[in-house]
Amino acid sequence: MNRSVNHTAAVVGLLAVTFLSLGSFVQTAPTVEAPPFMFFPGANSRPTYCSVHNVRDAWEISKGAGIKVGILDHSFGVEVHEGLYAGGENFQSGEWGESYDTGSHHGFWMASVLREMAPEVRIYALGTYSSDEDSKVNAMVQAIDWAIEHELDILTYSAARFSAAVRPRLDAAVERAHAAGIVTTFIHYPHPGNILPTWIGPRSGDDEREPDLNVLHYDYQVIFTQRYLAWLEDPAGSGHRPFLSVSSTSPVTAAFVAMLKSVRPELSAQDCRRILQETSRVFELEGMTGTRTVDIAAALRSLTGG
Repeated sequence: MNRSVNHTAAVVGLLAVTFLSLGSFVQTAPTVEAPPFMFFPGANSRPTYCSVHNVRDAWEISKGAGIKVGILDHSFGVEVHEGLYAGGENFQSGEWGESYDTGSHHGFWMASVLREMAPEVRIYALGTYSSDEDSKVNAMVQAIDWAIEHELDILTYSAARFSAAVRPRLDAAVERAHAAGIVTTFIHYPHPGNILPTWIGPRSGDDEREPDLNVLHYDYQVIFTQRYLAWLEDPAGSGHRPFLSVSSTSPVTAAFVAMLKSVRPELSAQDCRRILQETSRVFELEGMTGTRTVDIAAALRSLTGG
C-alpha cells in the first residue's frame, strides 16, 4: 500500500472518523483535521464481496426484502445514522451503553456491511457488548429473548469466542432462538445449530469444528481513520491491518441467509446451510483456499430454477 500521506498533518488533532457510503447514504463524523488525502492503489481491481460472491447477479432475484436481522454488538450510532436501523434495544450499561446511540464503531460497521450486501433487509441494533464476559453474555441472552419476542428472522454476532464457563447460558438462549425459527450466524461459535462462517483461508483452529462457509475477509467500505493512521506510523506495532475484516464474515453470511429466506421464508437454518454449501465454489486468495466460498447468485438460482 502506498504511504503517500503527510503524517504530521494527518495525526495532529485528529479525531476518529467514520466514513460510510451506502448508495446515496453518506455519513462523515466531524474531525478537527483530516489527512490531505488517503490513497489506496489498486483498490478498484481487488476482490470484493460483490465480485467473489456474485452479489450483483443475486440482486436480480433478491435483496432480502421483508427479512428482519438483529446485530448483537456495540457502538451503532443509532441517533446518528438515520434510516439505517428499523429498531432495536440497548442491553448494555455504562460507557458501552452510552455508545449505542452516538458512537459509530463496530456495530455501525457491521450494520453498514449488512445493508450493502442485502439492501432491503430490516436491521435491528442490539447493544450487548461488555469488557466483562459474564455481563456481555447476560446482555446477549436478554437480546436473544427480545429477538424471539419481536419475531426477528436472523441474529448475527461478530466478536470474540466464548469461554466454557458461559457457554451453557448462551447455548440455552440460542437454542430458544433456533426453536423459534431464528437463524444464527455467529463467528467463533461452534454450536451445531449455528451457521458458522470463516474467512477465505484455513480453519482457524479454535472454532472447535469445521466452519460451514468461506466469506471474503476484506471490507473496503468503512475505514476508521485514527486506526489507519496509527498503522501508517507503525505497521508492525499497531495491531491493525487496514481493510481486514474477519468480523464482517458474520453479517455478510446473515445477508446471504436473508436473501434466501426472502425468496423462501420457510427455509430452516439447516436448509440455508445446505443450499449455500451445495452451490459454493473453490476460491483462492493470497495463497489460501476457501473450499466452500459462497456463490449467492447460484444459491438463489437453485431456489428459483433460474
